[in-house]
Amino acid sequence: MFDVLVCGAGPAGSALAWRLARAGLHVAIADAGRPPRRKPCGESLNPGAAAAVIRLAGAKPDSRSDGSDGRSPADQRLGAFLREQTQPLEGWVLHSGGVALEARYPNGWSGWACRREVLDEWLLQGALAAGAELLADCRILSVREHADGCEAAAVREGVQAKLLAKYVAGADGLRSAVARSAGLQAAPGPLRKLALTARISGLHGLNVLVELHLERGSVIGIAPLQGGAANATLALSSAEAARIAPSLRRRPEALLRSLLQSPKLGERAADAMLESEVLACGPFDFPVRQAHSGRVLLVGDAAGYYDPLTGQGIYRALRGAELAAQRLLLAAVEGPPALQGYSEQLRKEFAAGSMLQRWIEYGAARPALFRTALRGLKLTGSAQRLAALVGDCRVRTI
Repeated sequence: MFDVLVCGAGPAGSALAWRLARAGLHVAIADAGRPPRRKPCGESLNPGAAAAVIRLAGAKPDSRSDGSDGRSPADQRLGAFLREQTQPLEGWVLHSGGVALEARYPNGWSGWACRREVLDEWLLQGALAAGAELLADCRILSVREHADGCEAAAVREGVQAKLLAKYVAGADGLRSAVARSAGLQAAPGPLRKLALTARISGLHGLNVLVELHLERGSVIGIAPLQGGAANATLALSSAEAARIAPSLRRRPEALLRSLLQSPKLGERAADAMLESEVLACGPFDFPVRQAHSGRVLLVGDAAGYYDPLTGQGIYRALRGAELAAQRLLLAAVEGPPALQGYSEQLRKEFAAGSMLQRWIEYGAARPALFRTALRGLKLTGSAQRLAALVGDCRVRTI
């Protein structure tokens, strides 16, 4: 029997398993596929997420180094990852009509852009090195709780299997089987959107800022990646997706056309080419009633998901994993009552970001009103405070 069965090897699951295994628990990570793999993602880590990676790695807070100055193995491993795989991000710029709001992260905070499968693999390897066990090609179908543990029904390498664990952590994404079988899912929310995302090359004018281009019915996000590439994501409202449905059948052309037709990106995208397949995802509103029940808890997207327009998704995964690890380590000593309060802790931790996500979604649907709000932020000098909120520039240590 495992101490903890973590369902899902994405950032939330791997970070949670890393922390638990390092503390001495017997941990398994069950993943439906064979990591790493590409996923629809904006591929940017805000400063809060970057700080969480540093804490997870056990490195020093200033570990932006290349790991060559005699630091600890943790510093060196992290330094090599940063040097070889990431692009620094210093803030973001938001375009809406003729209004542009640029905001830099305050007080030395910075984020990173990183290809998602590279990040996932780095986190997973950290968990395995700490002692976690990977159960690849193992799809969790359901979880049942007993008095002294949990039983997970799974299909592992095509064969029906049962996995026993004292506790189960659902890190299995939007349509979480763990959340469903534990009765934690809520009815789907009203937000219906479609997103297309791919890596591109040849987009001119990239710098150290994430770009958001809000247009009627759509948002284009650009995150610069190492080597001059960029992640390009097109998010469409349900009405806009329905209006242009025939053109969306050819995803590559639809994504490139959106760049060329954008007022701010059109000239810069004249030489843009796809570097990867175009992935689609949606809708974007998957709430849960709560994130914990008995011996089961949820983390990452499985613990509740809303439009990730602000780029806070990986922060929530990593920070949620920290909070979940605290609870599970207590539960290993004190029993299931130690998990009480986890749901409320998540709600409080992410309340400001959730409010901001909904404000931007509301404004994106009302361009004139939103541009007025942006002008107000510029006039009052509040852009940096907003950047600090978007960047989750709050928690450096745990």
